[in-house]
Amino acid sequence: MNITLKQIESFLAVARTLSFSQAAEQIHLSQPALSANIRRLEETVGARLFDRDTRTVALSMVGAAFMPIATGLMDNIDHGLAHIQDILAGQQGRLNIAVAPSVAAGVLPDILVRFMADHPRIQLRVHDVLSQGCVDMVRSGAADLALMPMRSDVEDLSQQLLFRDPIVVLCAPHHPLAGRRNLQWKDIIPCQLIVRSTDSSVRQLLDAQYLLHGAVLRPAFEVAHVGTVLGLIVAGLGIGILPSSVMRTVNMDGLVTCHFAKRSTPYWSICACTPKNRSNPPTVEFFIQQCLERFRSGLGSGTRTA
Repeated sequence: MNITLKQIESFLAVARTLSFSQAAEQIHLSQPALSANIRRLEETVGARLFDRDTRTVALSMVGAAFMPIATGLMDNIDHGLAHIQDILAGQQGRLNIAVAPSVAAGVLPDILVRFMADHPRIQLRVHDVLSQGCVDMVRSGAADLALMPMRSDVEDLSQQLLFRDPIVVLCAPHHPLAGRRNLQWKDIIPCQLIVRSTDSSVRQLLDAQYLLHGAVLRPAFEVAHVGTVLGLIVAGLGIGILPSSVMRTVNMDGLVTCHFAKRSTPYWSICACTPKNRSNPPTVEFFIQQCLERFRSGLGSGTRTA
């Protein structure tokens, strides 16, 4: 059946006003156009919907039966369009986020608190996976976006820089570097260094810095988890180099934070990674905007925005 929304709208306007002239004015149509809509609808239904003469208009028996059907159709359309508008406005929808563990621990919680307060009806799922897992989830569609360290090997994905986090040095209070200011890489290279494994983005950054300064990184200990790194540092077995935002989430008892000289400071660049071949749902754009606003307002110790 080829029934149009304009025909349904015309029928309901006449049914409620019992006047073709008032109905035409109500829905901003000329009276001949309104009458044509009713005539085509009656042809499609196969029966008269109104009993009318020169003075009165009344619903026919078929028209009275059609009235709740037409009302339900328009109500469903109005409800559906309102739902779409809520999605476009960021008030409803779903958002799957893949996030690298260091980002999840250091900066994500504050962002989530604000985002969930502003968008309480969006269903959120967070997947904390390593950087490659983030890439795989965005590529497969399992995640709408990923928050992860910026990479040079994902040309098929879009990466929007969100913030640059300065790297800091951690050591035990009795270590020779404790209390030092304006550290240079020449101060770091002779030290026993405790690092995470080679799939860590910070480890890759450190490898590159050592090569840049004519050395090869040979760690004293190579471990999988940040907690292990911190425990070994507290025991005096070496120093660690981590993003400053991570310091917000760890127990700093037995640890001292030292900073590089401004010109020597390396930065951990975090991006929002999204697919190039799929349009982003509105929830992604709202979330990215939330991230940028929070980083610009100074989220994270020492964090610098893009």
